[in-house]
Amino acid sequence: MFKNNNRLYKKLPKNVIKTNFSGLDFPFDPSWKRIGINLSGGADSALLTYLLCKIIKDNNFKTRVDIITYQRCWETRPWQGYYAQQVYDKLFTMFSDIIENRHLCYIPPELEHGSIGNIVNNRSGDMIIVGSYNKFSAWHHDLDAVFNGTSMNPDDSRTDRMKSRDKSAVQGSLNDLWHYVKSVDTFFVHPFKFVKKDWIVAQYHLMDILDLYNTTRSCEGDIRHHEAVKNVCSSFKDYEYGMHIPECGQCWWCEERAWANSRVDDMIKEINEL
Repeated sequence: MFKNNNRLYKKLPKNVIKTNFSGLDFPFDPSWKRIGINLSGGADSALLTYLLCKIIKDNNFKTRVDIITYQRCWETRPWQGYYAQQVYDKLFTMFSDIIENRHLCYIPPELEHGSIGNIVNNRSGDMIIVGSYNKFSAWHHDLDAVFNGTSMNPDDSRTDRMKSRDKSAVQGSLNDLWHYVKSVDTFFVHPFKFVKKDWIVAQYHLMDILDLYNTTRSCEGDIRHHEAVKNVCSSFKDYEYGMHIPECGQCWWCEERAWANSRVDDMIKEINEL
């Protein structure tokens, strides 16, 4: 299933171990003392954090985890901070001896991809901020590695998808998954770069962590464009921390999650046949 993806790791240093989850190799250096993980309120980054903490716990590694969360869209989706906090709290409860610090970074709505598109080298303002803050965090908090859980687009996805998520492992190189930045002496790792969300959602079922999955939220429906959301909260001033906000069922991320949920049985069957 992930033959082309796993092949890219062949040139990793010998001290890097590879844990296989349902066919996917997951690289980890036991010598790392502290790593950072980009954790939003979504299913991809939540699973990424779970798997990394599981590797650390199962192998009794001394590595500790810092969480990096980006606060964004405060005017149109003011509830995002709440959901990100719920996911963090859930994971912290599960791995309180491994997860330590949580770092927040603010992204101006004016620089989001949805506001201005790509601005430099096929990258949007929010992508630039995330990349830059990850490097800053690596230096400032002395992180040996920083992990990001961005995954691959489904095969049949809408035209408004992010093109940067279309690349496949056949087209890829090790640098897509694992690269070293000398200036901050840190590895930046993207283990889900060539992994689709149906595999990711299937892991929640196979690992019996649906309670964690049900804490996550993928919907990017907002106050301006989606009636289901606007009818409940028409302005950021109306939002009260923790209030229920329905999913819009129309945004790209809702459709991707629905597609992944519909594929769970078939994906688990594929995994069991490996």
